[in-house]
Amino acid sequence: MEKNSGENINSKKIINAIEIPADGSLGLLTLGAVGIKAWRKKRDEEKLKENKNKKNG
Repeated sequence: MEKNSGENINSKKIINAIEIPADGSLGLLTLGAVGIKAWRKKRDEEKLKENKNKKNG
Protein backbone atom coordinates (compact mmCIF):
# COMPACT_ATOMS: atom_id res chain seq x y z
CA MET A 1 0.00 0.00 0.00
CA GLU A 2 1.33 3.42 -0.98
CA LYS A 3 1.73 5.89 1.84
CA ASN A 4 -0.30 9.09 1.51
CA SER A 5 1.66 12.26 2.24
CA GLY A 6 -1.46 14.02 3.50
CA GLU A 7 -2.38 15.39 0.10
CA ASN A 8 -5.90 14.70 -1.01
CA ILE A 9 -6.36 13.75 -4.67
CA ASN A 10 -9.39 16.04 -4.87
CA SER A 11 -7.30 18.93 -3.56
CA LYS A 12 -4.73 18.35 -6.30
CA LYS A 13 -7.48 18.46 -8.92
CA ILE A 14 -8.75 21.73 -7.50
CA ILE A 15 -5.27 23.24 -7.49
CA ASN A 16 -4.83 22.29 -11.14
CA ALA A 17 -8.19 23.86 -12.00
CA ILE A 18 -7.69 27.27 -10.36
CA GLU A 19 -5.30 30.14 -10.91
CA ILE A 20 -3.13 30.69 -7.86
CA PRO A 21 -2.59 34.37 -7.02
CA ALA A 22 0.98 35.33 -6.09
CA ASP A 23 -0.38 37.36 -3.17
CA GLY A 24 -2.08 34.28 -1.78
CA SER A 25 -5.68 33.59 -0.94
CA LEU A 26 -7.54 32.60 2.17
CA GLY A 27 -9.22 29.87 0.13
CA LEU A 28 -5.87 28.15 -0.36
CA LEU A 29 -5.70 27.58 3.38
CA THR A 30 -8.85 25.47 3.20
CA LEU A 31 -6.96 23.05 0.96
CA GLY A 32 -4.32 22.56 3.62
CA ALA A 33 -0.76 21.64 2.74
CA VAL A 34 -1.59 21.26 -0.96
CA GLY A 35 -2.83 24.84 -1.13
CA ILE A 36 0.15 26.21 0.76
CA LYS A 37 2.59 24.34 -1.49
CA ALA A 38 0.84 25.66 -4.60
CA TRP A 39 0.94 29.23 -3.28
CA ARG A 40 4.63 28.99 -2.34
CA LYS A 41 5.45 27.66 -5.81
CA LYS A 42 3.56 30.52 -7.48
CA ARG A 43 5.11 33.10 -5.15
CA ASP A 44 8.62 31.84 -5.91
CA GLU A 45 7.93 31.84 -9.66
CA GLU A 46 6.76 35.46 -9.48
CA LYS A 47 9.86 36.48 -7.51
CA LEU A 48 12.09 34.88 -10.16
CA LYS A 49 10.23 36.78 -12.90
CA GLU A 50 10.64 40.06 -11.01
CA ASN A 51 14.36 39.46 -10.49
CA LYS A 52 14.86 38.67 -14.19
CA ASN A 53 12.98 41.82 -15.18
CA LYS A 54 15.10 43.94 -12.84
CA LYS A 55 18.31 42.50 -14.29
CA ASN A 56 17.14 42.94 -17.90
CA GLY A 57 15.37 46.26 -17.37
